[in-house]
Amino acid sequence: MRRPRLNVLRTFETAARHLSFSLAANELNISQAAVSQQMRQLETYLDAALFIRHHRRLSLTGTGHAYMEVVHEALDRLDTVTDQLFPDRPHQVVSLRCTASVATLWLAPQLGAFQKKNPEIDLRIRTLEQDFSGKEFSGDDMEIVILSESANDPNAFKLLRSTITPVCSPKLFSDKDNPANPSDILTFELIHVLGYDDDWHRWFRRYGLVDVAVPRGLSVDGSLIAIEAAVRGDGVMLGRRPFIDDYLQSGELVEVFPRPYHLQADYYLRRRARTKGRRASEVVAKWLVELAA
Repeated sequence: MRRPRLNVLRTFETAARHLSFSLAANELNISQAAVSQQMRQLETYLDAALFIRHHRRLSLTGTGHAYMEVVHEALDRLDTVTDQLFPDRPHQVVSLRCTASVATLWLAPQLGAFQKKNPEIDLRIRTLEQDFSGKEFSGDDMEIVILSESANDPNAFKLLRSTITPVCSPKLFSDKDNPANPSDILTFELIHVLGYDDDWHRWFRRYGLVDVAVPRGLSVDGSLIAIEAAVRGDGVMLGRRPFIDDYLQSGELVEVFPRPYHLQADYYLRRRARTKGRRASEVVAKWLVELAA
């Protein structure tokens, strides 16, 4: 049995990391249609479904997830050995791990310009569903992670200040007045993001509502889905700045009560010590710092 072509496996690994054909296309600098076609050809070749195609999003089948882990490990091993044997080659791979919301809302709009300016660098972004501060890099060269200043990590550099603020679609104000104080937000449907269940309690406590019973509402698995729900007018969510700034500027979302709350942890760029001094890694790190400035 012939093996799948290496470029098809790279496309699969990229699409599986992002759970998005469009983000994979941006990273690989090919069309979304080309990504979709390659994935259908791979599924036909393997005689197995790798992706579940939902409306406007993807998920992996059990087989797809298992295959992604093996392919990612194999490609990462290949890249590591190549870096070790040919450290001065003109084309180098840099892998970056972050959450899906960071990748989609902050990095994706800038990837095309980065690749055009740095065609010799193969930047690969691996996404996770939620914010993390894990100690392991899992083979990645650098990560964008949530850390507190007390973490005192010598390999980490603060990129972005993390604040949360209640936002919703302006259409919600068609039959309700703008809240005059924080407690008025309780009259709206609240959107909760699984894994961040305490955020609403933190925000209310910050503004004096210590014993308030935060009503349960729509709970979704991920910030991107919460933003879509808020834009539709399904309720009020706690948006994280700067990732919702484009929605605020476009008017799709508005601040319900403009009192952002600074969380006790911010977004940091954390790098493997072995990547420091490598030209490609330095270029990517400098680019991220400039984006955050």
